[in-house]
Amino acid sequence: METPVNQSERTIRTVLDANELTPMDAAGVLCFTLAVSLTDGLWGVAAGGFVLVAAAASEGPLAFVVAQLTAVSLFGDAGLVALGATQLAAFPLLASAAYERPPDRARLARLAAGYVVALGVAWALWTTLRWAWQAALVAAVLAAAVAYGLHRYERVALGLVDATEAER
Repeated sequence: METPVNQSERTIRTVLDANELTPMDAAGVLCFTLAVSLTDGLWGVAAGGFVLVAAAASEGPLAFVVAQLTAVSLFGDAGLVALGATQLAAFPLLASAAYERPPDRARLARLAAGYVVALGVAWALWTTLRWAWQAALVAAVLAAAVAYGLHRYERVALGLVDATEAER
């Protein structure tokens, strides 16, 4: 006698079926893979595949964080230009995690401005202290905080939450 499968049980198949890659995810994975493979060859293609798996198997900013940390692990000793190019190539992954649907230009501009500030702080850490991993973690945390802050601001500005919920 077969036992019925619990529908709420998370398996690889249910996770992959529930998480659809958006066009912004696909653009982010493609840009990241191209940027990394142009400077690091086959390891870059492998890194792009790793980010693709993270994007397909999760929702939210995990693929962006994996891309950040993968770029730093590959380019820890490389030049700042190569690392900066891969960080900018990962921006569509952040935009996809920050917005449920394609954002308009104003939202995208605010997110890009916050991302540039986060990259500036990471660049300052790296150039002054030479802490590549810490700079990547700071950039990822700042970018995620900016994305969350913009998300909360836009929910309040659009009137999607009431005042008591907005104060939480």
